Amino acid sequence: MITMPTWRDWLFSAKAFTAAMLALYIALMLDLPRPYWAMATVYIVSHPLTGATRSKALYRVCGTLLGAAAAVVFVPLFINAPVLLSLVVSLWMGTLLSISLLDRTPRNYVFMLAAYTLLIVGLPSVF
Repeated sequence: MITMPTWRDWLFSAKAFTAAMLALYIALMLDLPRPYWAMATVYIVSHPLTGATRSKALYRVCGTLLGAAAAVVFVPLFINAPVLLSLVVSLWMGTLLSISLLDRTPRNYVFMLAAYTLLIVGLPSVF
């Protein structure tokens, strides 16, 4: 049996639509190559059944900051030894990705994004 949406359902829908239009507007203003992905991302992230969205977002930010901090530390130390930097980045990634696979809570985003961020930020500056 199909039921009519409640006022909370309508409110959620209005909030999600407003956020999607704001994301699309910002993406169009920044002249991004595929602005529709900003709108799609809002709907993917704001799904009411995903749970712990705010904590996941916080963990993602923390992981990105940790990986960026590691890049700031490791890259200047090993800038003249790209092979050694590759080894350090490999050990960093292997360790943190192993920890992220063992931790099945939203906290695993901290480790996963710290690993990927160092790779994305650190290696292109050397090679």
